[in-house]
Amino acid sequence: MKKTLLFSISLLVVALAGVLFWQLFSVKASQTAQRPIKVGRHVKNKVINKSGTASKKEAASTPAASEPATEAKWIKSDTPIKFPILMYHHIADVVGGNTLFVPASEFKMEMETLKQAGYYTLSPEEAYRVLTTNEKPAEKIVWLTFDDGYKNAHDAAMPILKELGMKGSFFIISGMVGDEDKMTEASLLDMKATTGMALESHTVHHVDLGKASTADATMELTTSKQYLDQLLKQKTSVICYPSGRYNDGTGHIAEQAGYKLGLTTNPGLASSADGLFSLNRVRISYGHTASSFLSLIGDH
Repeated sequence: MKKTLLFSISLLVVALAGVLFWQLFSVKASQTAQRPIKVGRHVKNKVINKSGTASKKEAASTPAASEPATEAKWIKSDTPIKFPILMYHHIADVVGGNTLFVPASEFKMEMETLKQAGYYTLSPEEAYRVLTTNEKPAEKIVWLTFDDGYKNAHDAAMPILKELGMKGSFFIISGMVGDEDKMTEASLLDMKATTGMALESHTVHHVDLGKASTADATMELTTSKQYLDQLLKQKTSVICYPSGRYNDGTGHIAEQAGYKLGLTTNPGLASSADGLFSLNRVRISYGHTASSFLSLIGDH
């Protein structure tokens, strides 16, 4: 009788121990299943495949790192580089047959033509590098310039250049900033801050530098440069001679004032052979087709 009772108690103890063991095993298994699996350099809660890389689904949802901006590859030329510096004034509907006006629609066509033909637009710094090192950032290069600082150049040309990703240089008559048809200081500051377009000197009063005395020419060049340097927090480096007029001493005065380049209205392609302070330009008037425009700048 006693043996039977002891055997029954033993079976009961074994049964209770088995139930307890099963419950503990179930809880442990549940906790383990909830933990993230670690494989190699696994990151918390990421699904890693056998190769140790993130799954396609997760990789697609992870933002890609931004690629660095492509920089121009400068190439040394075996022959002296010549390139067009285009000269514009008003970008607006033609008034009275004035050849200084180019309609905005025509200007856009010309810029799109340059873009499609593979032209790279230069900044003043890049133009200086081309002229002093005889190397260039692209096979076809062009420098876009706008004389006198007209409001319509700011309002019409600048948005087109910005849209097409092209650079332009605007030459400001410092003593006329804010005049009725000229850019204001606010528009100059806005252009500098938001577009990166170049703003360079066109003297203080738009005088004939070919006839100006040394003292007057020095004042016109230094004062306009100082004004732009202070307003725009820059080192103004290019002087565009009003109406393209200059004399044998103008370049020296400009260099002494701190300029690096001087632009004329002499027709033709720009080249270091003509001197850094007597660079040729190509005047653009209204009435061109894409074909005639390219022919004008020597692209046949």
